[in-house]
Amino acid sequence: MAESPKPFSHLPAADDERLKLLLQTHGVGTWVYDSGQGLLRCDAVSQELFGFALSTELPYEAWLQTLGKSDQKRVQSVFQDESLASSLDIQCRNVLTNRWIRLRASRIGSSIAGLVEVIPQDRLPIMPVRQAFKTLLEHSPIAVALLDKEEWTYQMVNPYYTRLISRSSETLLGKPLREAMPELLDRGFEQILEQVIQTRQSLVTREVAVYVSNSEEIETLYLDFTYQPQRNDEGEITGVLVVGIDVTAQVQARKAVEASEARLKALIATAPVAIGLFVGRDLLVELPNQAFIDIVGKGPNIVGKPLREVMPELENQPFLQILDDVYTTGNMYQSYETQVNIVQDGVMTHNLYNIIYSPLFDAQGQVYAILDIAADVTPVAQARQQIQEAEESLRGAIELAQLATWSMDMESGKFTYSERLRDWMGLAELSAYPEEVYELVPEEYRNAVRDQIDAVIAGSGYYENENVITHRHTGYQRTIHAQARVYHDAQGKPYKLAGTAQDVTQQRETQRALEQLVQQRTEELAAANEELASINEQLESSNEELEESNVLFTRSNENLEQFAYIASHDLQEPLRKVQQFGDILMSRYSSQLGDGVTYLKRMQVASQRMSLLISDLLTLSRLSSNQEFTELVSLTEILKTVLSDLELRIQESKASIRLEPLPMVRGDILQLGQLFQNILSNALKFRQPQLAPAIRMHSTQLWLDELPQDVQPARMAEAYACITIADNGIGFDEQYSQRIFQVFQRLHGKSEYPGTGIGLAICEKVVRNHGGAITAESQPGQGATFRIYLPVEQVR
Repeated sequence: MAESPKPFSHLPAADDERLKLLLQTHGVGTWVYDSGQGLLRCDAVSQELFGFALSTELPYEAWLQTLGKSDQKRVQSVFQDESLASSLDIQCRNVLTNRWIRLRASRIGSSIAGLVEVIPQDRLPIMPVRQAFKTLLEHSPIAVALLDKEEWTYQMVNPYYTRLISRSSETLLGKPLREAMPELLDRGFEQILEQVIQTRQSLVTREVAVYVSNSEEIETLYLDFTYQPQRNDEGEITGVLVVGIDVTAQVQARKAVEASEARLKALIATAPVAIGLFVGRDLLVELPNQAFIDIVGKGPNIVGKPLREVMPELENQPFLQILDDVYTTGNMYQSYETQVNIVQDGVMTHNLYNIIYSPLFDAQGQVYAILDIAADVTPVAQARQQIQEAEESLRGAIELAQLATWSMDMESGKFTYSERLRDWMGLAELSAYPEEVYELVPEEYRNAVRDQIDAVIAGSGYYENENVITHRHTGYQRTIHAQARVYHDAQGKPYKLAGTAQDVTQQRETQRALEQLVQQRTEELAAANEELASINEQLESSNEELEESNVLFTRSNENLEQFAYIASHDLQEPLRKVQQFGDILMSRYSSQLGDGVTYLKRMQVASQRMSLLISDLLTLSRLSSNQEFTELVSLTEILKTVLSDLELRIQESKASIRLEPLPMVRGDILQLGQLFQNILSNALKFRQPQLAPAIRMHSTQLWLDELPQDVQPARMAEAYACITIADNGIGFDEQYSQRIFQVFQRLHGKSEYPGTGIGLAICEKVVRNHGGAITAESQPGQGATFRIYLPVEQVR
């Protein structure tokens, strides 16, 4: 708001103050009339002389009514004259203070500045003062009443006052307040009058509500009341002058503004979008609603702070410059789906916003603030992006599937279709009326297609049909599978039938060919079934013969095992005789045998080998019978026993053996001991020259479906322990990985590596007896790895 000129604004500030002080010392007041605001701005002396002791700003119209009618016209003529030569110098009576005053004024720019002083008694103008004052009070829109301090008796009231209190002057004049207006006593009116008498000071009450009864309704007026003590010539207070100025228009205007502001604040607070004010060039944040606070993400304590301080992350973005441009130019700025990088609760976000920066102007038309309205449209943009992507995917799928699209407008009945369907039908345009389309359908199907579409529109809402259409120009016929659904508007009325069409000509031709082929194959299958039935009869006969052979084979195996056991056992005795006689010959007659000693030694070695072979055969025969193992045994303990038995060989070969804990299984301790002893003996025997044996044993657990495909255990179980024994020996060719488990199979000469060729066969038999399987992997010179799969009961 522009400041009005002071009465002596052309003087230096120090001279201005000295002059005003000098004038006040001599009882001269200064005042300025602001034509833009319609107000008189007064100093303390002017307030007292004008009768508005506590108001520095006086409404012009209210102040004008304190003067006489003739004086009002003179003052108005000067105030309305915009020429710089206009001036005022009059003597008049102030109806509020009952004093004669001198008004002097001159125009300064768009304002008027003046002086006011009291006219001494000896210089009062000679005129009918009382009659003029009475006339002024009767026609003034200001309520005036004079009450004597004795019982507060009404001495004078003007018509405007009587209208306000709905009383006639006859019921008031000469009567005490308690009698004339008893209802005012409960409102503290008498206490106000007493306070003015006691303090000897004027008192002002603002915007007092007064209810005035009209002919049809009760009207509420608002008045500013001034209670001014009245004195006689001796200076004694004799009563109180009550002056009421109607400020209803100002109060109603202010309340309207306040109500509007309240509605605006409520609207801002509850708005679903972010709203806030940026005040001044520094963009101070004011009136942010909760949505604005949430978007800024810095908590609620942002009011009154510059935007740069609240949101430092905007420094490297264009928005601070845009706001400065809006403030400078006064032009509104709008943007849609603009990315704004904001740190919300310590996390950088990159959301999209619709933004409006709207400048706000003061009374002089200058921008004083910017209204910021922002809506987070990130979900909407993302949803639209998803819809666009879905539409693109759908179009891609339609193109990939070689589908055509079509629709029918319910109101016009007109068909619209894609270019692919147009090409199938041989039409020139991308739309056609029903009869143009129906005539492309063979006559025998035409009515059925039309009736089905009508039925769908009237009822079911879903259309699916397959029929032949004929190309208008070439006559080429296609089999088209069409489907569509009915779409309804907001009132539930169908407005469109839309869907897709697919050329299934090739599929139907293939289907017919397949049906013919199926028929042919069915006939061939029937003939084959008859032949198969005959073969089945022959197989049943063969199965019976096979069962008899199996029984005989089982019996033969049992006899063979029994023979092997008996033969092995019975052969041991004569072999021991041969060994004993050989020992006797060697000890007693070696000196007489000469070269025969060599043959005797060869006979002893052969007999030892024969004894070992018989022992292995006996062991193998004992393993041939099926056994049920119920005892849980520790493979770790079994291996410790085996290693103890092989301790001497281990020391001699300087072998290193690494044994990790092995699981518990159900089995036979002796058989499992034989299994591990044979494998470890081979690892110690088939070692590389000049290289100490290194053997590692560990176990893993596998589910049934995790077993390698080439592993076929003798018994199905839920899980298996896989015991791996790896060495660094001479190894063997992978092609012999199955052969080594057969009886009497050797990969090396007897002179090179001793043995019977039965050890690994015994291992394979032991593993099979325990429901498992054994495999071997190797490469020449790279050692051998044996894996033993045994059923376990406890799984991971």
